[in-house]
Amino acid sequence: MKIPRRRGFVLIAMSITMLLLLAMLGLAFDLGRVYIARNEAQVFTDAAAMAAASRLDGTVHGIESARQAVARVPIRWNLGTREFTGVVVEFSSDGTKWERDPKEAGATMARVTAPNNSVDIWFLRAAGGPNVFTVPARSVAASNPVRLTQ
Repeated sequence: MKIPRRRGFVLIAMSITMLLLLAMLGLAFDLGRVYIARNEAQVFTDAAAMAAASRLDGTVHGIESARQAVARVPIRWNLGTREFTGVVVEFSSDGTKWERDPKEAGATMARVTAPNNSVDIWFLRAAGGPNVFTVPARSVAASNPVRLTQ
């Protein structure tokens, strides 16, 4: 009775396993960076919208003060290495019609959007994935508190 030769099977199995393990590690790395960038963008828009809403007083001066408050928010993204660019600040009095430059005073709500947060993908592009992944964020805040009626 002859035993079949199985030399090299362990080498092939380990090579395939190592390739799959590295692919999962790359996936975790890239998606982790996207998740962190998304959280950083959301924290920025939340803070900027609250800062803007705190400056709104129903006047045109309040709108300009709100814009300046957004520009002074010190939060950065991409693990603290980049500043947010292309930030859009809009105002509304009722939450239905948003304007960047309202012609009339009376705005009580601010909406801040950070649309240009592109995270470079390093490992997933080797598997045919995208080169960059965009993670926009948007937040709304109001200067007047919501009153609950019973």
